[in-house]
Amino acid sequence: MTNLQPDSITTDGLMEAYPVLRANSFGSWTANNVASERTFLRKVVPLIFVAKLIVLASLLGLAGFAVLVTHGLLRIIVQVCLGAVLAHATELIHQCLHRTATGRASRDQALGMLIATPLGISFWRYLTDHFRHHKDVTKESFSYNYQRMESKSLPIRITGFLLHLSMLNHFAGTLKWIGFAFAGKVEEKLSETNPKPNQMVISRIRRDYLVMAALLCLAFMVSVTFRTDILIQLWLIPMIIGWAPIHALIELPEHWRCETFSTNPRLNTRSIRASKLAQWYVNNNCNHVGHHHDINVAMERLPEHESRLMAQEPFKYFEESYPRFYYRFFRYLLAGKY
Repeated sequence: MTNLQPDSITTDGLMEAYPVLRANSFGSWTANNVASERTFLRKVVPLIFVAKLIVLASLLGLAGFAVLVTHGLLRIIVQVCLGAVLAHATELIHQCLHRTATGRASRDQALGMLIATPLGISFWRYLTDHFRHHKDVTKESFSYNYQRMESKSLPIRITGFLLHLSMLNHFAGTLKWIGFAFAGKVEEKLSETNPKPNQMVISRIRRDYLVMAALLCLAFMVSVTFRTDILIQLWLIPMIIGWAPIHALIELPEHWRCETFSTNPRLNTRSIRASKLAQWYVNNNCNHVGHHHDINVAMERLPEHESRLMAQEPFKYFEESYPRFYYRFFRYLLAGKY
């Protein structure tokens, strides 16, 4: 079970996790050796995240320009690609949640909010839900349809999968929470969660949704005033046909059909061996067992962290590639066999 305290792995815990650390060619490892290893795994290099943001901005600009100069079927394809870039951006929000982007809370939170808000994601609500997820993997930050997809009924499984891909619950939920923000009911709704966020976080969640409302109003006014559908083409359509299904598919392997009743990351989480390109695209989300084992390990160090964990004991839920996982998933979806 991952502890959410800043220093969640003790010296003894790290020694237990990595038997290879117990001894080297010079004899037994000391507490200093283990502390050094932990520092290495958790070291945040801000320039790496800056480079990720530069690549993200470049891809958004390129895809956005392509949407503007294309038409018909080609434009739809490009809009899906733009949505795919937004799905990659969502993985960067996840890094900001854990303060492993630049390593400074204020900067990571600001960058996370900048990316999250146009996607209808409250950074502060995502933060609250996500740390709850690390304590109990059945509690998701987004509303998915895993239960339906695991039904014995084929029609229900297919319906669940289509709802999962559409992320309809996310879009409806965003509008609902905007309504709560205007009605002053955010605190009331958050009081139903356990633990309830503190007052500062509650006010920030409300602010997030009010900013979303302002963006929607601004987009509407620009569209009506200038009689243009540019924001629909560059924002709304890519969100619906690109971002939503691709984000849902990225998240799908993490815990689906794992032993989610367990608190052991080796049992309740899945990792996938991915190519370098896929590792970049999902921001090492493929190394999910390692992430749940220690949430403070820098995203860039997760592959190395996992290789050491695997040297101790292979993971129970591990796939050789994304295509292999999705083959097994769709076989289950259509035939009920995993």
